[in-house]
Amino acid sequence: MQWTGRIAGENLKDIDKPHLSARHHKVPRVWMVVMDDRVVKIFRKSGPRLECLGLATPSAADALLTNRSVGRVVSSSTSAIHHKYEPHAAERYRHNISFTHALAQWLGAALELNAFDHLVIAAAPRTLGNLRKALGGKVRAAILSEISKDLTRHPEEDLKKEFF
Repeated sequence: MQWTGRIAGENLKDIDKPHLSARHHKVPRVWMVVMDDRVVKIFRKSGPRLECLGLATPSAADALLTNRSVGRVVSSSTSAIHHKYEPHAAERYRHNISFTHALAQWLGAALELNAFDHLVIAAAPRTLGNLRKALGGKVRAAILSEISKDLTRHPEEDLKKEFF
């Protein structure tokens, strides 16, 4: 997975240090994971707002071949455009599984580094199912809520309505 944003540039321990309230009580650190099979967005709940910590995409080796990346061919007899490659559903499913497993391992490592306390996950239904299977017990215990929707293309204002 290739990360961009604060998550890529900083040590996970330093991103979200434990917060203490005025009475020295620990305020839980909640991360929101919004994903589909091509992108993961990590947000931090910071009071009434969401702060984007980073974005991840599959690495180049794991990237799904698409018609755009492979190219198109124009038929000489009918001038119709044909694609050189149509990925099969099984191949897309395999890439989805490998992407969710990589995220599950990363979330497990982040939890071990004490980067967050709780998670809220919003993902497309199939991706959410694959992620549930891949997550370890400690990360599953940290999940507050799961939303079975693809919210990756929604603006942050709409995400606030879904999460809060």
